[in-house]
Amino acid sequence: MVSSPFIITEHIVDCQYIREYPRATRTTEDVLKLVVKKYTPKSNPNPRPGDITIIGCTGGGFPKELYEPVWEEVYERLKRDGLRIRSIWIANSAGQGASAVLNEENLGNDPSWFDHSRDLLYMINQFKADMPRPLMGVAHSVGAGQLLHLALIHPRLFSSLILVEPVIERDFLSGKGPAFTKLALGRKDVWRSQAEATAFFKKAYKRWDSRVLDLWLKYGLKKLHLEIDPAEADSSGPPVTLVTSKYQEAAQCARPNFLNKQMLDLERNPEPDTPHDACFHPDVVGSAQGVFPFYRHEPKILWRALQHIRPSVLYIYGGKCPTSSPDRRAYKLQRTGAGVGGSGGYKNGRVKEVVSPHASHQLPFEDVTGVAEATAEWLKQETAKWKEEEERIQKGWLELTTKERITLPDEWHTHLNSYSEKGKPKPRAKL
Repeated sequence: MVSSPFIITEHIVDCQYIREYPRATRTTEDVLKLVVKKYTPKSNPNPRPGDITIIGCTGGGFPKELYEPVWEEVYERLKRDGLRIRSIWIANSAGQGASAVLNEENLGNDPSWFDHSRDLLYMINQFKADMPRPLMGVAHSVGAGQLLHLALIHPRLFSSLILVEPVIERDFLSGKGPAFTKLALGRKDVWRSQAEATAFFKKAYKRWDSRVLDLWLKYGLKKLHLEIDPAEADSSGPPVTLVTSKYQEAAQCARPNFLNKQMLDLERNPEPDTPHDACFHPDVVGSAQGVFPFYRHEPKILWRALQHIRPSVLYIYGGKCPTSSPDRRAYKLQRTGAGVGGSGGYKNGRVKEVVSPHASHQLPFEDVTGVAEATAEWLKQETAKWKEEEERIQKGWLELTTKERITLPDEWHTHLNSYSEKGKPKPRAKL
């Protein structure tokens, strides 16, 4: 086995206090934990200013370790180009992977995507001394939505985002929410032994890179401690199950609205059929057909907010994924960063897309090299852009005295005096 180029350190940190939905935890006061892994290049024991920090975010149901082959190939490509990674940080959300195992006694069954966005911000604040800029985000599937939301909370936190197969759509139905939910709940989740599970997944995930499959077999399964009939026992070992339960995965795909609560819009619908419930269903959004019996408000909110995304964005898609059709990709490309507060969008070179034609939604596990190549090339470009902007920020600023920095220049008075008594600026004379 090839040795990892990273020193891998595990941290356990608190999640953000108070979850978005009251039944995301056993009680509101319960504190959940994140299991975080930090990957530090062995070749960079003394990082320098400008070295890249990466924040990773996983897809639903996938252990964070599955992305290690991508990190390794990104590292090797950047190293050849003379760029250095300071560290890579990635955590499974509170109800997924190793975090879910740790939190099992305190978990509920109603997670919000945006809980993990806030958890990551809290994590970054705890380790800020180890995460100087530039910060680059790399995320897959639902994780892309979580990093986008974090970029909306804190627009200047990330210099750039690389979003692989993002699940951001107009509504629950067009985003294939029912299909993803059925797929999660229908998963086989018990095997009589590790050997049986290995045979099952070698067939089910035959399109995966062998390195990723090995990591899935190591980190995606756990021993199942159940009393079983000795006749059913397997001599090759105890039964195993999924580390991320299919129920937690499904709960992240869909949110029940069995009472058919409607979107709050008192101007258009002053007398809704059912009263608004700000406790359990404050965020129902969309048409009546798209919110019953399930909905998911986060992708729709993000769909609407794409134009306000400040960091530059590279989208990487699998050409065989039904939610990554050309028309849907085009909408994201045209809209991302193109509005107030945004990056300037693709017309200004701040948004780009790459398509791996033969890959599915599980793109980072099927085409490791393709994802790593696109990621490294984008990081190279965006690191250079970040350095240019840092020079602009610092030019003439650090030379100011403390008094000059904390007071306002005379230009303020000059421009304030240009207002007339009615509060409108006096028009400039035409030349």
